[in-house]
Order: sequence, then C-alpha cells, then structure tokens
Amino acid sequence: MSRDPGRPPHERSERRATQVGAGWLHELLRPVARGLVYRALTPRGGLRAAYALLYHAGFFGRELHEWARRSLLATPMFLSQCAEHGVDIAVERMPYLSGPCRLELGSRIRFGGQVDILAAPTGAPLLRIEDGVYLGHMVSFAVARRIELGRYVSVGGHSHISDTDGHAQDNPDRPSWEVPAGEGDVAEVVIEENVQIGHGCLILKGVRIGARSVIGAGSVVRTSIPADSVVMGNPARVVRRLQPVGDAAAGAP
Repeated sequence: MSRDPGRPPHERSERRATQVGAGWLHELLRPVARGLVYRALTPRGGLRAAYALLYHAGFFGRELHEWARRSLLATPMFLSQCAEHGVDIAVERMPYLSGPCRLELGSRIRFGGQVDILAAPTGAPLLRIEDGVYLGHMVSFAVARRIELGRYVSVGGHSHISDTDGHAQDNPDRPSWEVPAGEGDVAEVVIEENVQIGHGCLILKGVRIGARSVIGAGSVVRTSIPADSVVMGNPARVVRRLQPVGDAAAGAP
C-alpha cells in the first residue's frame, strides 16, 4: 500500500527524488559544517602578533571603561547619598537604594559589584560600615533600625543581611506589603570586626556575630555567634572554635 495515497504517482516520485538529493547533500556538507563550528583559526607568525595586539587593546579598553564607571560615576554618586564617609572608597556599581536610610561609611571600603540597600519607610534606619570592609557582588541589606559591620569584615556575594522580618506576623488576612513590621519584628544586627561571611549566607534579625568568626557558605544565622567561632549550616551551628591571635602568641615558646 502506498504511504501517501492522497498524492498522484508523479508527485510522490518527485518528492522521493528530492529527499534522496537532500540526504546526499546533507552528508556532503556535514563535515564542512562541523569544521566551521568546532574548529578555530590558529594564529601563527605575524597573525599571532596581530591577535595579541587586539587582545591587549580589548583588555585595556575594558579596564578603562570599568575605571570610568567606578571612579567617575558609581562611587561619587553613591558617596553623595552618604551622611558620613571616609576616604579610599571604591564602588563598582551604583548600589540600588530604596527608602530613606542613613549611610555612614569609614575608609578603605570596597563594593565588589552590585549591592542593594532596602530601608524601611518609617523610623530612622541606619547602615554603618566601618573601615576596610569588602562586600561581594549581589550582597543585599534590609534595614529597619540598625545594621553595623565592624572593621575588616568581608561578605561573600549573594549574601543577605536583615534586621527585620519585613512585615508583621499577625495579620494573615492582609497582603504583607500592607502590614509594616512592628517593634517585635525588628532587632538590630551587629557584625564585629574581622568576621568573614561566605557566599550566599543569610543573617537574620537580632544577630550579633563575634569578632574573628567565620560563617560558612550558604549558612542561615538565626542566633548570635560568640567570637572566634566557625559556624555553618541551616540553622547555623558552631562547628569549631578558633584560638584568638593574642592567645596563640602568648602560648608560643
């Protein structure tokens, strides 16, 4: 029985001939196409020098663009929004600012990418960042009362630090954005000096992280952490205690 009874015999013959021709052409062109897709030009001699020149031109052009965006746009625009700030501050991208937050910055601070600062619409939110702090790409803050980062704190990218639940917890019949956080839903966050916070951490309201502690990547910190601790997990738990630098020096022979 014919596979295509609706077509006249001569049309079926022409279709089969076209398919056979297309298959032969496809087989012929396949190696050529694969060569074009998966092979690249290998520069040699003078061509190699020309490509090296193009690479360096692109590299310096990119660095010049980044310098201009950082030094002539993002950093001065951000500092214009700070109530207080020191010197030697570098901001790679203009932070996303939402709400009236008081910003107090020390000196020698680096924002290593996009940073978001979301402030509550009421009260007097304060974000204080001391000297020598580093913030990675996509770090975000939610500030309703006070968040403070001590000297030489480093925060890994995609981490979030919040001193508020963002909304009240006792209004189940209304959208969360219509129910602002009350006093019981806000508690300040303090991160003491030399704390290292890994990638993708979540620091919740009311937490105080002791000096020189290390927070493992992906940790969710819900309770305060003593100084010189290594913590990790969800919820974060102390897995090891570090010997303070002063004690180590005192115990050395």
